[in-house]
Amino acid sequence: MMSKHTPEDRLAWYSANALKSQLSVLNSLASSMLGTLTQPVSQVYRHIIGTQQPLKAKIVHRYAVPSSRTISVAEGFFGFIPIESYENEKYILEVALDDQKYQVEVPRACYQTSQIGDSIDIHTL
Repeated sequence: MMSKHTPEDRLAWYSANALKSQLSVLNSLASSMLGTLTQPVSQVYRHIIGTQQPLKAKIVHRYAVPSSRTISVAEGFFGFIPIESYENEKYILEVALDDQKYQVEVPRACYQTSQIGDSIDIHTL
């Protein structure tokens, strides 16, 4: 005797609840695999790099780059399209360390409280 399947039987696998449970299983599997794979990498990275001490540098120059607004055009289907881009102001400290000069971008509060000749800690990755 041959059984007849109704369209509802064939579509039962695609129900919303079944898809949600499958996605839940896949998400948990992916997150556990990511945790398993990243743990050895982060351990090796921390072992190689270690915790570095901040570098003591002296401020030799400080300046602020004002915010800017740039308008450029791109050719579109119906003609030219203006594209605006904004860039916030930047606060730069030029510091000296071991006869080398570096430029360091700092937050506004740090820029306002620092003076030329001050010592500053530079944290590197």
